[in-house]
Amino acid sequence: MSKTDGTIDNVGDSQTLNEERYEGTVDTSRGKIKTPSLTQWITVVISLIVLGGVLGSSWYGWKYIQVIQMDLSRVSDNFLGLERQMASIKILESSSREVQDDIKRINIEIEGLDTRNQLVIDRTEAVAEQLAKSLVDTRSSYILAEAEYLLKLGDQRLLIERNPETALTLMRIAQALLGQLQDGRLLTVRKLLAKDLQALESIPFIDVLGVQADLLALDSVLDDLQLPMRRLTPISSEEKTVVLEQWIDKLSKFIRIRRVDEPITPLVSAADSGRAREILRLSLEQIKVALIREDQALFNSGIAQAKRLSTHFFDVNSGPGFRVLNTLSLLEDIQIVRSIPDAAQGLRALKIYRQTLTNERAAAAEVNQ
Repeated sequence: MSKTDGTIDNVGDSQTLNEERYEGTVDTSRGKIKTPSLTQWITVVISLIVLGGVLGSSWYGWKYIQVIQMDLSRVSDNFLGLERQMASIKILESSSREVQDDIKRINIEIEGLDTRNQLVIDRTEAVAEQLAKSLVDTRSSYILAEAEYLLKLGDQRLLIERNPETALTLMRIAQALLGQLQDGRLLTVRKLLAKDLQALESIPFIDVLGVQADLLALDSVLDDLQLPMRRLTPISSEEKTVVLEQWIDKLSKFIRIRRVDEPITPLVSAADSGRAREILRLSLEQIKVALIREDQALFNSGIAQAKRLSTHFFDVNSGPGFRVLNTLSLLEDIQIVRSIPDAAQGLRALKIYRQTLTNERAAAAEVNQ
């Protein structure tokens, strides 16, 4: 039995006692009131106690019900929270499955990349091995290319500048480079290159720059050339007396004395000397051009014309005129023409050797593939 059922029974008993008490106390038919007895009072007190207990129990029950309702509300809230958490867990599970799928896909891709990387590594190792094998060939190729370039440059200097000295230097460097290669097939190339060097060494040396320097030095001297001075030439003899010398000195003011065994030298004006100086300068330029072109006839004619102009229009016995005439006389005997032989035999042989070597390497590469 619950507390609520007990409370209801106590309320019914108290109502019955109250009715009996009032029935015993009040007697309306007789018209007088009886005094309640002790038993009745005890019954009333017990009824009040029971009523208070019922009321307290009811209040306590109502409070308990409220607590239970609050607990039920919290439980309901917790249950809703759990439901939400379960929903979140389900979402997380689906997300985790997607993540796992992505991880699996990434793992598959990584495996594919690892396979590709391994292939690349294998190919790289194969290429590195081939490079290691062809390292000596590469070095020799560089040396051969450098030697061929030097020989081409030397041949150009011979054809364009006609400068065997520079060509000799370049060809000697190429010969030294070929000496670094231990290949017996280069013997033919080096032999022909040695013949080219011997042919160039037999060419006589002409100091072209020295001749040009001498001609350039004359340019500044041309402006200082002086006209020839026309002076009287007194007859000199050991038997002359002092009186005769004095007499001749007096007559020299009015009479000109000259040698009849020498040609008559015409008087030169300042305008003629200016034109002659410019023509002399042009003659020097003609000599420079002939020197560069190795034209011996033009060179000799230029020197002859310059000497003729110097002796005819200027004083060449001393000073700047003598320096000009002396320099031209020194240059007159120089031979500027040189016979340049064919010095490209070594270059042609080296080209053939490199082409043969390239064909051999191409054939070896095809066999390896």
